[in-house]
Amino acid sequence: MHDLVIRNGTVVDGTGRDAFRADVAIDGEIISAVGVVEGSAWQTIDAEGLVVAPGFIDPHTHLDAQLMWDPLGTPACWHGTTTVVIGNCGVGFAPLRPSDVERLAGILESVEEIPATSILASVTFRWESYADYLEVLGAQPLGVNVGGLVGHAATRFFAMGEASLERDRKPSDRELADMQAVVAEAMGAGALGFSTSRTGSHATPEGIPIPGTWAEEGELVAIAKAMGKRGLVQWVAGFGERDTSSAYPQVRREIGSMAVVNRESGRSVVASVFTHPLVPNLHGRVLEWLDEERNAGANLRPMFNPRTGTSLVGLHNRAPVRGRGWKRLYQLPASERLPFLRSESGRQALLAASEAANQRAGRELHLFGPERCEYERRPARRLDAVAAGRGELVAESVVRLLDETNGRQLFAAGGANQIPEHVEEVFRHPGTLIGLGDAGAHVTSICDSSMTTHVLTYWCRERGVLTLEETIRRLTSEPAAVFGIPGRGRLTPGAFADVNVIDLGALEMEVPEFVIDFPANAGRWTQRARGYEHTLVNGQVVIEHGRHTGRLPGRLVRGADRC
Repeated sequence: MHDLVIRNGTVVDGTGRDAFRADVAIDGEIISAVGVVEGSAWQTIDAEGLVVAPGFIDPHTHLDAQLMWDPLGTPACWHGTTTVVIGNCGVGFAPLRPSDVERLAGILESVEEIPATSILASVTFRWESYADYLEVLGAQPLGVNVGGLVGHAATRFFAMGEASLERDRKPSDRELADMQAVVAEAMGAGALGFSTSRTGSHATPEGIPIPGTWAEEGELVAIAKAMGKRGLVQWVAGFGERDTSSAYPQVRREIGSMAVVNRESGRSVVASVFTHPLVPNLHGRVLEWLDEERNAGANLRPMFNPRTGTSLVGLHNRAPVRGRGWKRLYQLPASERLPFLRSESGRQALLAASEAANQRAGRELHLFGPERCEYERRPARRLDAVAAGRGELVAESVVRLLDETNGRQLFAAGGANQIPEHVEEVFRHPGTLIGLGDAGAHVTSICDSSMTTHVLTYWCRERGVLTLEETIRRLTSEPAAVFGIPGRGRLTPGAFADVNVIDLGALEMEVPEFVIDFPANAGRWTQRARGYEHTLVNGQVVIEHGRHTGRLPGRLVRGADRC
């Protein structure tokens, strides 16, 4: 008697090999057989006509705080994700002293837009060292598996205090040794690596770049050496921010520093890459220089989100048009906004927006929803084109659409990755890792946990850019190998039973929904999916026909030699 058998499915095992018809037997939290499974089971899932694949691994999330009050890890869990990596972008909660709690919570809010009020209301901070933090995290009920990176900001602040924020302040020998000790202890406790941020856009509430932004190459090399023989460095570079020339000499130097860190420490470096229409040739140069260093022996990997950056605007979060009337509307409780918009006085106040405000909204916003997700930016869906087609002011179109849809109409403001050809260029580049969905971050504006579903539905099913086998490999075994996550990412005997059973033809993302479900009455975007018939974490069904079962079988994932 097996505990559970998934029968008659099309198995895509995560290795990239061709799909094959097979059964998958599970005993306890381990896969015991893949093939023809004889005998009976306590539980059977009929996967006839369905794809059976490993659970997805999301290597770039900011669920650090949220998992303390939302053990399901929503909305990542709705999109086939069974393992997440936290502690990215140099920010995190350990190490820390009791006096630093508000400072680190403030940094996480200012960098990743996770409400500090929610953090302080629900996170107990019952630790000081990173090792203690992992113990507390591992003792939490979890619906997904969780691995962590130790962040540069907390590490530097722990060693240097407020001086860590000073641009020209180098650590003393003692301070550097303290940082090395923190990182060595974290790696020994099972951290998957170290993360650092070098972008000026990651700033404290006072607008000061976070600790580590200005760290010199020697500091980064010393920290990477302290990691020992495993783990990686996750690196946010802020490519192009410090260059005034299209030759991008600072970008080239930054990539050179990544290569030096890798060569001198032996630790691989994963660099965040974006495209942007304001610097249309920058991503090409970044990939070219990364390839140069890789061809010279450096282990550098770009990570990329293959979808247009989408900041959602709607009746529940922020105004699509600037103006006094719109400010007044969003000062009202959410339940009173639609009645105000439908009243004659409210409508007139909203239509009084200036010509400049109308032009800006029309230029920057595209329609999104309300019936289906549309991440591509089509000219006909741009708000000024929509308004012109009806002979309306942009503000008038917004009011009409919100009224007609009972407040469900959303608008999308584009950020990075707006030009499809550039997105495909980076996505298809050899060595590019899929990631940067930022699950748990920027919760009042973006909702990119559905990146996994987007890759399957758009790049695989609709565009055919990737085969199903290659798509699954890039969402499973590849991040597991790069991040040193043992026993996950493949459907093979002896591996942990993280499994997705997917109706690929029916797979789709639902339109994001704004909900008030964070501590301290804070709101956020969330998003569900259809087509994930079953998702298993460590052998237990957690998603069944789109509903969570309430089971919390997730566990702390430690680095390879601490599994």
